[in-house]
Amino acid sequence: MAPLLASCGSASPNASTNTPIAVTAWPGADPVLVFGSPAEGPRFLNILRSAGYVGYMGSTSDLKTYRNLVVLNDAFLDAAQISEIKDWVKNGGRAVLLSPIVDSAFKLQLSSAGVAISSVDDPNLKVPANFQGTLSTFVPKEGLTALVTATHRGGRRPIVVSDTYGSGRILATSFDPFADSRNGYEVLPSLGLMVGTFLDAHRGPQTLQTTVYLDPGVLPANLKFNYAQIASDLVGVRSVELAAWDFGFVTPGANYPYQSLIDALHNRGILVYAWLEPPFVNDFTWQQYPNCREVNEAGKAAIGDWRELIALEDPACFNIAWSQFATVLSSFKWDGVNFAEMYFESLADPKTATPFSPTALAQFGGDPLLNESGFISFREKLVARIDGELLSKVNTLPNAATLDKELTIIDDTLDPTEATNIGSNMTMLAQVANSNGAELQVEDPYTVWSKGPGRYLTVNTKVSHLVSSANYSIDINDINRGNLAKPTAYPTLGELDLAALEAGRVNSKVDFYALGTIGNYDLSNLSYAVAGSVGETPSGVISNFPVKVAAPSIYQRLKVDGASWPTANGIAVIPAGTHSLVWSKGPSLSPGLLSIDANLGDARVLSPTKIFFDYYSRSVVYALLSEAPKTVTASAAAIAVTSSPDPNGGYWVKLPAGRVSIVATF
Repeated sequence: MAPLLASCGSASPNASTNTPIAVTAWPGADPVLVFGSPAEGPRFLNILRSAGYVGYMGSTSDLKTYRNLVVLNDAFLDAAQISEIKDWVKNGGRAVLLSPIVDSAFKLQLSSAGVAISSVDDPNLKVPANFQGTLSTFVPKEGLTALVTATHRGGRRPIVVSDTYGSGRILATSFDPFADSRNGYEVLPSLGLMVGTFLDAHRGPQTLQTTVYLDPGVLPANLKFNYAQIASDLVGVRSVELAAWDFGFVTPGANYPYQSLIDALHNRGILVYAWLEPPFVNDFTWQQYPNCREVNEAGKAAIGDWRELIALEDPACFNIAWSQFATVLSSFKWDGVNFAEMYFESLADPKTATPFSPTALAQFGGDPLLNESGFISFREKLVARIDGELLSKVNTLPNAATLDKELTIIDDTLDPTEATNIGSNMTMLAQVANSNGAELQVEDPYTVWSKGPGRYLTVNTKVSHLVSSANYSIDINDINRGNLAKPTAYPTLGELDLAALEAGRVNSKVDFYALGTIGNYDLSNLSYAVAGSVGETPSGVISNFPVKVAAPSIYQRLKVDGASWPTANGIAVIPAGTHSLVWSKGPSLSPGLLSIDANLGDARVLSPTKIFFDYYSRSVVYALLSEAPKTVTASAAAIAVTSSPDPNGGYWVKLPAGRVSIVATF
């Protein structure tokens, strides 16, 4: 393994004399072999893997084993190696060429000079991608198929083409995706998807820890009450943050039937958290208690965007609000609660800034206009105090023992000014979460949503120093940023994939807003995108978090680090760490563990009718087993077995929270 990884895949002059590395982690499949330098190679693998495909760096000797190849613009190739690649394609290989040198070797002619491009017609987008720049284009010729065109002075020029070459096929781009400091998605947002689809590449690892926000009030009418369809759309998601403010209406029929949706989600192994948005409570509180409405600097009742704001700093109003929160939290079978975005309206707009209620001004004890720095500090402490009181109150609920707790806050590293303006102090709020046993969920401010996926590296660095990696997640907003955003109004395809990868590098807990705004393809790819940082090799995986992997279904047996693993239908869950995977044909040695929404530690086949696995989880756990178990012990104590069949196969079993060792018999 070491030579392959250390080389980062540059095809060296003597590489063809080396022995190809055998594939044991992805047998019978078609991973993608990548030729490139240490500069562009890992960056392209991020694009490819976050689009959900298996790929790794290699050399020309590996052409004896693989039939899928990508040649990057900075690959070091001599004439002999280019000739070797041409012969390999002629004999049935499939190659993607991102190198003008190799383009010309396959008789593809580029324009002599770049032309000014105003947009790109990506076939995987409903509208053209917003790209302005200078690109070379292909000169059309007989047999050449244009897959992507770019707009130039009202006309179109081909920038991605496909062609046959002997028994093989090639796809070529006229541009280097990483030129001019690009990240690989700016010209062609669907580059990873297009490459993987063209090569019919094998699908890669998936994370088991994604979360999607869901507000029934903004779903299409045909989906809002279609509980089974909502659950089906979210298959593969660990948990849902379900908007929990559609209750308390005078007309009972206006209240959302939460339990019906919760049951449908539980039946697909999806946890459900009550998503609350203080200082908003619900419309009932706003209408029935006008004396509790927050006041802005202009002296008017405060509404922040869509939220009707309640003066939670007032003890009487806090108690009224809590009575509403307590009602919704104790009336349904939630798995947890998320107090999200408790912040004040921005000081950047003096007319709408909050809090200026009589109680807030009395607690501050002065004139905010005469002591701006003091008021800034007061607001930050007030946000922390209210969040702490809300989290503490959860412990008084009759179902408190079954409720996991989350606290969503606004990041203060990417735009400190915005964080100050709304009263968000991450260090202070992390202490609140820690002291109340809550997981911290960090959302980047709207002011940076167009700054590219790399911003999540900064967020990860800050928050990982405040709380343990097991106790935080990062939130990504997939919303319309306007027509001037590049390359698309909504983050999608490569941009969203890379954002998910960077957000999930540490622990794979990534939260996405929201069902109804995320496109169908993006929604189906979330678990692959977050797992884009997983190191894939011919013989295994290197990951910071557990992943699900798959081989063709004829491979029913798997050894992980030499131990027989509980798998079925070519599906297995692999713990965090560096692991070798060796699949083999033949019937399964036992029923399989197909999915689990927890941090898997280990697993074993104990006998043809008995398996073992252990895990850690803050919340209750849903595990998908290939067969319904007859008995289950959790840390040596027998537990009641309730299993529900999944339409896609297998049985969901609910398991306890904590550090637990499971033995299931069948």
